Amino acid sequence: MIRVSQWAEIRHQHYVEAVPKKELARRFGLDIKTVRRALVREEIPKRAVRVRPRLLDAYRDQIEEFLRQDADITAKRIGRLLEPEAGRFKPRTLRSYVASVRGELFAKEAFVHRTHRPGRTMEGDFGESWAIVAGELRKVKFFVVTLPCSNAYFARAYPAERLECLLDCLAEAFAFFGGVPERVVLDNTSLVVKKVMRGRDREVTDAWDGFRGQYPFGCDFCAPAKGNEKGSVEGGVKYVRNNCFKPLPNVASFEELNALILQELVHDMALRTLPDGRTVRQAWQAEREHLRPLPANQPETCRQVGRVADKFGHVKVARETYSVPIKYAYRPVWVKAYFDRVDICVNERVVASHARQFREGSYQLDPRHVLPLLEKKHRAVAEATALQDWKLPAVFGRLREELPKDTRKPEQEWVKVLLLAEEYGEEALESAVGESLERGSGRLETILQILRRHERGLERRETQAVPTDAALLAITIEEPRLVDYDELGEEKHDEREDRGAAAAGDGPEDLVPVGGGPELAAHGGGSAKATAGPCRVPGGPDEP
Repeated sequence: MIRVSQWAEIRHQHYVEAVPKKELARRFGLDIKTVRRALVREEIPKRAVRVRPRLLDAYRDQIEEFLRQDADITAKRIGRLLEPEAGRFKPRTLRSYVASVRGELFAKEAFVHRTHRPGRTMEGDFGESWAIVAGELRKVKFFVVTLPCSNAYFARAYPAERLECLLDCLAEAFAFFGGVPERVVLDNTSLVVKKVMRGRDREVTDAWDGFRGQYPFGCDFCAPAKGNEKGSVEGGVKYVRNNCFKPLPNVASFEELNALILQELVHDMALRTLPDGRTVRQAWQAEREHLRPLPANQPETCRQVGRVADKFGHVKVARETYSVPIKYAYRPVWVKAYFDRVDICVNERVVASHARQFREGSYQLDPRHVLPLLEKKHRAVAEATALQDWKLPAVFGRLREELPKDTRKPEQEWVKVLLLAEEYGEEALESAVGESLERGSGRLETILQILRRHERGLERRETQAVPTDAALLAITIEEPRLVDYDELGEEKHDEREDRGAAAAGDGPEDLVPVGGGPELAAHGGGSAKATAGPCRVPGGPDEP
């Protein structure tokens, strides 16, 4: 078969340079008949394609039938169905042959090129990658938002794919882009869509409707399995993964990772160009003028659910458990789940706030919430779950070791000491406990006295040392005689009796029952010869 280059050169030399046919055959090493055919042929010579038979040609009709019944059937399944009749084929042979037959039966889908108006559309989608966060290799979910008109990207990374993460990224994207578009395009994610209805209708969650109503903006959802309807952000997910997660990021927190992602995206805006020659930064700055302004009040980017605290004062959110003060056990609460924290409210008042956890079965318990109950049930202190990982200052550990020497209920007293932090503050309590241990007494009363002294601003008085001056040591003090106290007591007693006798009248109603002899002399009331007997007392039983 003559090559196209030979065909063109033979015709040139013969018709332009008048080279004879025999000379051309000699120059090109071809048969004279081949030269004649080249000169006669005016069309470009094409190599005849010889179709070689393939092993599966004998079963083509069956393969076509399988594909017509189910266009998504796999080559592996087709091979398994053909195995009883045709035997086993290599997986690569099956995949190649089925792909060729599939391509002949089903034409490839064509697409419509679209031009987006400025400020009209924003697209969003989740992606995933890997990163080292706080020394741990973990899978990271990141949400990407793009303005297709200017091809500007914004992205944030999260520990999980949750509704509150989606809402947070959209709110941050609106603030970053400088306004709100007319509509947002998403896929049919279960975070937002509760049910796919006929056509474009969707049943969405109340949280999503509440969020978009506060900005506000419209929302369109792609047709099922038609992610290409938001093709700009599909490419953006790949772009963020390649430019922000390679090589593997090694960061201390998600805040640091998000700062790294934003830095890369902003830096690259001046380097990427659009087909019209503008940079992405220039196109984005022009599109900002078409975005609607942000609302005056920033909407809450949280998922709100109602719960009832259990008997332990625990509230379960998704698969994680959080604590509330024990006095709210058995009471209904309102949970606001943000991407980074969980606020638990009672009557619109936040009673507990915890860092968000996304590990299934994890506990986020505040030890202070259970301390009032442990004051009564102090025998459970050693096994209380909330106290297991509580990292207290070392001085409280020393106090716990010393209390059994001073009290019969050391755990109860230790809990009472910890409860003082609510009134006096943790720093003041730590200082007071340390000072009490220095004095050799870790009792609650000692710590309270130190805290009250600090509260009044009084300085600590050190105990004075024993004097060593010889003159002072020479001073002696006589030991007291107990008989002196007895004599002093008798004198005081006689004086009180004399005052009582002088105040008494001479009438019979002022007489008191006394005995004769020495008793009468002791009371100073007459002669020893007087006859003993009862006398009438005013108000007594003998008074008429």
